[in-house]
Amino acid sequence: MYDTVNFWLNRIEAGSDLEKSTQYLTNSKETVNKDTGEFWSVGNIDNLKVTVSMAGVSIKGSLAKFLFPDNTYTLNRNQVKEAVAKLSDSIHLDLLRACVTRIDVSTNFIMQHPANGYYDVLGLCRNFNRVQATNNTLYYHNKGKEQKRALIFYDKAREVLSRKGVMPDVFSGSNLLRYEARWNTRLPQQLKEPEIKGNTLFDAKFYGKVISLWADGYFNIDKKRTPNFEAMEKIKTVSDATDFVCAIALHKLKPDEVQSILQDMKQNKVFEDRKYYTRLKAKLKEISNKADITKADDLVTELDSEVRNILSYKR
Repeated sequence: MYDTVNFWLNRIEAGSDLEKSTQYLTNSKETVNKDTGEFWSVGNIDNLKVTVSMAGVSIKGSLAKFLFPDNTYTLNRNQVKEAVAKLSDSIHLDLLRACVTRIDVSTNFIMQHPANGYYDVLGLCRNFNRVQATNNTLYYHNKGKEQKRALIFYDKAREVLSRKGVMPDVFSGSNLLRYEARWNTRLPQQLKEPEIKGNTLFDAKFYGKVISLWADGYFNIDKKRTPNFEAMEKIKTVSDATDFVCAIALHKLKPDEVQSILQDMKQNKVFEDRKYYTRLKAKLKEISNKADITKADDLVTELDSEVRNILSYKR
């Protein structure tokens, strides 16, 4: 389930091997600050970007691609242990003691329909802004200036093809939807851990925790439901009819359109009390999800099942 993992090993933890580590880099370039005398070297270990400075060493990139031919596969708990050991040997530093500064948790789902067909059934998410960047990529960015967290859905087969990557035979010709949760910064604070180091990644309790949080991110997203036209027979009052019409109208609106309307209302200060916007969103969600006038969308049911399967077999 791990893909990108960024490490930081400070000078004290690296010890005397810090400067020696530069000799194991490829495509290495050294820069010196003329005013301070500080130097740093930037290079690679396979696909990973490595920066060695007087303060320590930074390693960034896909740990899955470092171990496998491509990051189409992601790392389970035992594989990340293997990858960290291999990387430590490659740079001759003990990365078990390195601080982890970013984690991407992700997997691929083989779906019945093209990947981008699932985006419209994924609605708004509390504390996140929904952004469909392209026809093939859907982002949820946390609200606020600092981009600490993101949820991403994208067409993995198209992404591999566009960068001329390696597609495993098992995925060939499939509708491949990738769901990825990224923790970009302040990991101990976000994950409520005293520290997160290289050896934390393959700790059984921690691994189970981040997989559960990955799933929570998905289930916190509002899902679009389909109007149940058979419910028309049960309409008895004007209020019933109003809810029925509103449910149909909301179904026809894309989630980004609903988000845009709510943002416009905030900008125009429709309500003096900001709690009213929260109540409005709750009311819209209530109407959209009424069991007697809507039913679960087949695409949502399929995607829910895929996420639950991962939770069942996390290890």
